[in-house]
Amino acid sequence: MRLKEIAKIVKGKLYGKNIEIKNILPPEEADVNSLTFLFDAKIKTAARTVIAQTRIPGKNNIVVPDCKKAMYYLLNKITEKKKQPMIAKTAVIEKGAKISGNCIIESHAIIKKGVRIGKGTYIGAGAFLDENVIIGDYCTIEHNVVIYIKTAIGNYVQVGANSVIGKQGFGYVKFRRFKRLSHIGKVIIKDYVDIGSNVAIDRATIGSTIIGEGTKIDNLVHIAHNVQIGRNCLIMGQAGIAGSTRISDNVVLCGQTGVSDHLRIGKNVIVYAKSAVFSDLEANKRYSGIPAREHYTVLRALSRLYKDL
Repeated sequence: MRLKEIAKIVKGKLYGKNIEIKNILPPEEADVNSLTFLFDAKIKTAARTVIAQTRIPGKNNIVVPDCKKAMYYLLNKITEKKKQPMIAKTAVIEKGAKISGNCIIESHAIIKKGVRIGKGTYIGAGAFLDENVIIGDYCTIEHNVVIYIKTAIGNYVQVGANSVIGKQGFGYVKFRRFKRLSHIGKVIIKDYVDIGSNVAIDRATIGSTIIGEGTKIDNLVHIAHNVQIGRNCLIMGQAGIAGSTRISDNVVLCGQTGVSDHLRIGKNVIVYAKSAVFSDLEANKRYSGIPAREHYTVLRALSRLYKDL
């Protein structure tokens, strides 16, 4: 791919020669024949071709308004793959399942009766879709995903390999020994949600577990029964959210954050990594620590603690 074509894709302006590019590498790994992205103009790289937000002396340079968006445009373009619709011979599809046009159903997928799958959706090898599961248009359900009963998934949703959606939640009543409380509720995944690999989202005891439109969930996250997450949230790796907690729009939970049950987290909150949330959090603030407090309070406390070291 030549630089003029790349500049057009990334909505940038080319300064330098219109050379052919064969490799895209990080700045520290790039050689003279590679293209790299420079998010910081001070970073040194052997690449003679860079995409950056300013001109870099001595380089073939594509200048863009936003380097991260440029990376998004280019990587999406070069990874586009158009697979032909098909249903593998080894897929098991029970009577009463409805599969719309242009779908791909890979080998050994199991689709139970009453399932409805929208147009253009991909179901990976070994996936299991339980009775009456609903999946919308243009979704990607990767290999070995398990989706249990009473789960409804919207349009343009991606679910990573080995994730489990809609299993019974962790609810018990103690008699002589603990006995499981039946969970008869639902899971509702709204449009444009991304769910990573090895994620567990439990169905509600009664009512619904809900993941709001546009929310992105990293690998290895657990979302318990009756949790409700708003729109455009980011839930990062190894976070855990206990039952019946309500999370508003545009919340960020960083890696390994733990959130206790029956809490309320306001809009636009950021909770930094390894924090533990034991009480409600007010909107439009940042929090950290165990227990989580306002981030600046934590920083002041740490500065006092370490001032004489």
